[in-house]
Order: sequence, then C-alpha cells, then structure tokens
Amino acid sequence: MTVIKIENIVAHTHVTDGLDLEFLSEKIHDASYNPDDFNGLSLKYEAPKVAVIIMSSGNLFCTGAKKMDDVNSVIKKTVSKLKKIKISINKGYKIITENVVASTDFEQEMQLSSISRGLIMQHVEYEPEKFPGLIYKTDDSCEVLILFSSGKLVCTGAKSINDAEKAINLMKEKLTSLGAL
Repeated sequence: MTVIKIENIVAHTHVTDGLDLEFLSEKIHDASYNPDDFNGLSLKYEAPKVAVIIMSSGNLFCTGAKKMDDVNSVIKKTVSKLKKIKISINKGYKIITENVVASTDFEQEMQLSSISRGLIMQHVEYEPEKFPGLIYKTDDSCEVLILFSSGKLVCTGAKSINDAEKAINLMKEKLTSLGAL
C-alpha cells in the first residue's frame, strides 16, 4: 500500500468586507504586518504549525496545514480574534481549498526516460538538463505530478486531499502497467 503524506494545504475564505490592516496590527498583538514588504497581515500558529494571512479585502488565507481539521481550527481562531476586536464577520463563510500538496515514496529507483516514453506525451515534460524530475499533468483535472528518479513523487494542484490521493494512485497504476513498479 502506498503511504501518502499531506505536505501542505492552502485554503481561503472571505469573512468580511474590508479590513484596516494597520488597525488590526495594533489590536492583534501576535500579528506581523509590514506593508512595505507585503500587503497582508500574518498570524503564525504553533499548534498546529500553520499561518493565516489576513488581507484588507476581508479574505483569510491559510497555509501550512497538514489536515483539513487544522485549516478549520486556525480559521476559527482567527475569526475569534477578529470578533474580539469588534470586527463584523459574515455569517456562513465558506472555506475553499485552493491547493493540496501531497507526496509519496515508491522506495525504488525510477528510469525517468523510459517512463516518459511510456506515458502519453502530451501530458509529460521531461528535460533532465533543466529539471531533475518528470512532470506529468493530468488529463481532466488540475493536479501536476512530479516524479523523481529516487522514486519520490509530489502531487500539487489538487483541490482536495481525496483528489491528491486519486492522482497519486492513478500514477502508481500507470507506473505498474509500464513495469516501472
């Protein structure tokens, strides 16, 4: 069985219409805000180790999570901080997953040049002189799989953990059918 590890989940939500980040930086003591470097205010959480970026538009971006429960938890913590300083929050805001990065290790060396010839060419980019991995773009979805000669595989662009798992398992099937696994 292939062990799939979630490396990062990026999600966002819209909780209110317009925020004064300068005001928030003064009221939320653990916030970091430097508008000369970046036009968002950041909050870093230690448990779980996740960051939330607050934008003046009222959008919150969560990055670094390994589980959807962590995303939900830090968004709720951030909303609670905003409510404590009397920021009006939209009822029923929805958290949207933007990107799931997952990985696996097939624990064997891969002959990428052979694999690139066996896969459908329109989906494959393999130029070892430019990048050491084989890049495979899925046909009907937005996932991109990067396979390394070490046997490690990274999936990015998935919109859910389930989509990332499906894409990795589909690549495992393709590699098995090619005799690479």
